[in-house]
Amino acid sequence: MSEDLKVTEEARAIKAYIEQAWSRLFCVKLEVPLSEVFSEPEETGLKHIWRYGSADLVVFRNAKPVAIIEPGGGQHFDEKQSVNDRRKWKLAEQNGVRCLHVMNGVMKSLSKRKWRALIGSYLFPTTKPIN
Repeated sequence: MSEDLKVTEEARAIKAYIEQAWSRLFCVKLEVPLSEVFSEPEETGLKHIWRYGSADLVVFRNAKPVAIIEPGGGQHFDEKQSVNDRRKWKLAEQNGVRCLHVMNGVMKSLSKRKWRALIGSYLFPTTKPIN
């Protein structure tokens, strides 16, 4: 199966949006093997997903991954897919990378302002001051 066939229209649309909105700040790659994004994890339970898994979209800033965005539908509720998604999120979290799962159709259902705010909240995380 060609890697190109795995890339959905939703993934292409999100990539195009980020490149249009923030082209000078971010580089977006589609269908990226997790082993190319992260170093090998020490935790045994994450090694399989690291070795064989991929991310639909990886957003890089200054050549470092800052976010993984996974558009998709009902297949993410499948037990096996759900377990793999949790492992992927854990691997990303351990590496300081934020994750967003976007259900198909969300981009079209939100106003441009709300969509920009949603994506921006993952690309530009804010830290709250400690009181």
